[in-house]
Amino acid sequence: MGNEKVVLFSDSSMNIGGQELQALQQMHSLHECGYQPILLCKPKSAIASRAKDEGLCFIEMPFRNAFHIPSLMRLLRLAKEKNPVAMFCHGSHDALISALVGMAQIFLGRKRIPVFRVKTFQHGYPLSFAYNYLFAGTLIPSYYLRSKFMANSAINIHKLHVLYPGINFSGLEDQDAVLPERVQIWLDTHRGPVISHGAILRGEKGHSTILKALVRVKEVFPNVRYVIAGEGQDKPLLEAEIMRLGLSDNVLMTGILKKIAPLLRVSDIAVLPSLIEPLGMFQIEAQYLEVPVIVSNTGGIPETMVNQVTGLMIESANVGEWANAIIWMLCNPIAAKHMAQEGKKLVIEKFSLNANSAGLVSLIERA
Repeated sequence: MGNEKVVLFSDSSMNIGGQELQALQQMHSLHECGYQPILLCKPKSAIASRAKDEGLCFIEMPFRNAFHIPSLMRLLRLAKEKNPVAMFCHGSHDALISALVGMAQIFLGRKRIPVFRVKTFQHGYPLSFAYNYLFAGTLIPSYYLRSKFMANSAINIHKLHVLYPGINFSGLEDQDAVLPERVQIWLDTHRGPVISHGAILRGEKGHSTILKALVRVKEVFPNVRYVIAGEGQDKPLLEAEIMRLGLSDNVLMTGILKKIAPLLRVSDIAVLPSLIEPLGMFQIEAQYLEVPVIVSNTGGIPETMVNQVTGLMIESANVGEWANAIIWMLCNPIAAKHMAQEGKKLVIEKFSLNANSAGLVSLIERA
């Protein structure tokens, strides 16, 4: 245990989504490769709870802002104690603190710690200084997102590393995993086709698009059900929209599900209607489980599937097209299932856990 190389992961978010789940999976993978991963996260955060449940080592840090001195000093002490070989930072507050601690090692007579920034989005024009000088590299989940950074020609493209997420497909095979009792009871008492959607509750994830489309879908399938898995800041807004559209009997908001596979197994369709999406993971997991998928033709999503071969791609926010696609899939289950089977072949080839782990280890060893 004492000979294991320490790798620090930091995240300053209180909620949990695809990026945080991927970080936990990478921690498991690095542990299997002989490293000692440690998560740094806010107290009472969703990722702290999940890390505890999964038996991962984590240390709570406040990360109140990007210049939080107590967090910086605590991380300096931890770096001296653990001597990490690399750090991967995921949140805006922890990123700068991690970068400063990494560079500070030089002034303390030690080797600079390579700090990698994990970015799953880029809003506005990217500034070159941070990506060129603060971080050893930036990990990006898709070539689409990489193109957003390359809009600034001053950014060193050799520091932009595309690393597709690694999916623990074997974990999706756990037949003993079940839905929470309250979710199962709701499904049992609300019979009809199930549309599932796993994503953090924010406007860009497109929940509102599906809610509006559902009004039309109900004309053909009155008992259609839309199950939303996730938490986030837009929950009150979505609850109000569900009431306004008269969808209270058709929509269930489950909150965070520890396992998404049990929901996917009872789903007739999985949707990812994002307005902005660097890549997305929900639709990858759905394809592996051979659930027919409908996604937005936006961002990095097209890198995860082939339109009309492994699923359907729809213009984001086009409520009419979304309604038509959902109705078509529910009316054509055999064709939809064939697409889903092709989707499984694609994601196994492209999003393996081994490929992701090898990419991480390579970055650490070359840093």
